[in-house]
Amino acid sequence: MLRPSLTSAPALALALALLAGMGQAQTPRPPPSGLWFDPTQLPSYTGRVERFIHNPAGETDRLLFREGTQIVLPPFEAEAIREAVRQGDALTVWGIRARAAPVVVMLAWARVASEGANFVAQPSWFAPTRRGTAQLRLAGVVERALLTPQGEGMGVLLTNGDVLRLPPALHARLGDALAPGASIAAQGLGSQNGQRVAIDAESLGQNAETMAPLPVAATLP
Repeated sequence: MLRPSLTSAPALALALALLAGMGQAQTPRPPPSGLWFDPTQLPSYTGRVERFIHNPAGETDRLLFREGTQIVLPPFEAEAIREAVRQGDALTVWGIRARAAPVVVMLAWARVASEGANFVAQPSWFAPTRRGTAQLRLAGVVERALLTPQGEGMGVLLTNGDVLRLPPALHARLGDALAPGASIAAQGLGSQNGQRVAIDAESLGQNAETMAPLPVAATLP
């Protein structure tokens, strides 16, 4: 292996840059108090961060790997992950994957598997149902189903990044109307984060002209 000579100015600058980079390495958080097992004994999943996804309450509660896997995480963990990785960066996650769907409940994470893991104190075993307060509309094309930690459909992610949340039972009944490539429009309580909107659907249709109210029993509590 070639070694730079530290007698030259360019080599010295390179060495100092490398040392500076080492100083910025992530310092993992210790395991949460009371955690009785090591999450890094579980399977790990590595992918490139495609985007962070927020829910109708305005919280970031999952991220999407470019490879297609959805990672479910508690909103308080999102800020630390955003500081560590950006869109397109690699991320390694240890967690529990649904039996028949590409969704993982995050129990620990690191930028790379060789770094110390950051343990999640309160994993999101169940999808949050907190709602937004603004009456909003969205319209677009379905990119993929939004998944509960158990792998059930609970709404859709649109190609423009908007989120439409539905109760899993209603999602299952709507079938092909929520398939990738389908056009959809909806209205309901939610929040807006930059250009992206997330709502709990109260009215639904293929477009704004065909929207109809959903049964009251079909809306989230």
